[in-house]
Amino acid sequence: MTIPLIYQLNLVLYIYIFSHMDSAFSQKQATHQNRLAKDESSDRLSSWKKRWGEDKIGWHENEIHDSLKQFGHILVPNFSLEAGESMRVDSSCNSSGIDRETSVRVFVPLCGKSVDLAFLAKQKGVLEVVGVDGIRKALEEFQSNNPTLEIGEDLERVESHAKKFDRFRGKKITLLKGDYFDLDIDSIGGELFDSIWDRASLVAIQPNLRKEYIEVLSGIIKPGGTILLSTLNRKEGDEKARKAGPPFSVDEAEVRRLYEGLDWVESVENLNETDELNERFKSEGLTSVVGLTFVIQVKKTSS
Repeated sequence: MTIPLIYQLNLVLYIYIFSHMDSAFSQKQATHQNRLAKDESSDRLSSWKKRWGEDKIGWHENEIHDSLKQFGHILVPNFSLEAGESMRVDSSCNSSGIDRETSVRVFVPLCGKSVDLAFLAKQKGVLEVVGVDGIRKALEEFQSNNPTLEIGEDLERVESHAKKFDRFRGKKITLLKGDYFDLDIDSIGGELFDSIWDRASLVAIQPNLRKEYIEVLSGIIKPGGTILLSTLNRKEGDEKARKAGPPFSVDEAEVRRLYEGLDWVESVENLNETDELNERFKSEGLTSVVGLTFVIQVKKTSS
């Protein structure tokens, strides 16, 4: 039986309409997911939004991290502790006077309002420091605390990268506001990082996200790059307290389990251990807490 032409045309029209409705729904869903990340209402960000909103940010330090001061020379050429004594950024920043052959781009994941960002931006051997955090308040407070960096929101760049991240740019510094796990080469400006300063970022995330976290790092660091990693080991005490977090316990065995054997990792070295037991940890029932610092060297060529 032959189907009349009018019915055939109607059928084609219905197929066309429903296919475009499905495409529009998919686009709307993707936009909704991006909006969730930016509105800080996603599962990964909502708890951090609550902490920042209540000013429960006990992890924030007003001093440069000891591991960065001690081992920053591993990340940055011509590293200098004196860069932390002044809030001024070298006048040659953002100019053709920077030696792009020897200067490095440094990435700081889950940066919050860390003073380490400004310290790194003031290093002569740093071309640019890029930090990412999911909470706008954290980045706005950093912006307010560091007026000499002249940080402002970059609205044009937001439009050019599918709105996954809001961007704040200043002198030798870029801050990305969004979900760390959405990072890719485009969202970081199309250029891989020479160095990564993981300042207790790995210990902040849920343990079941650690492999995914490292997969993101693997996609944004250059061959031959370097990761300086700071972790915390809830070594001894009440069993429930040892498993609590954040910060979650990440001992040397866990660092080696996560990084050693990856085809892009050359080596993992434990540089330092420090006693980090304080009154807060004692009140939780812990009797020994150890800070650890590792350097993870990336292979110069992929396997």
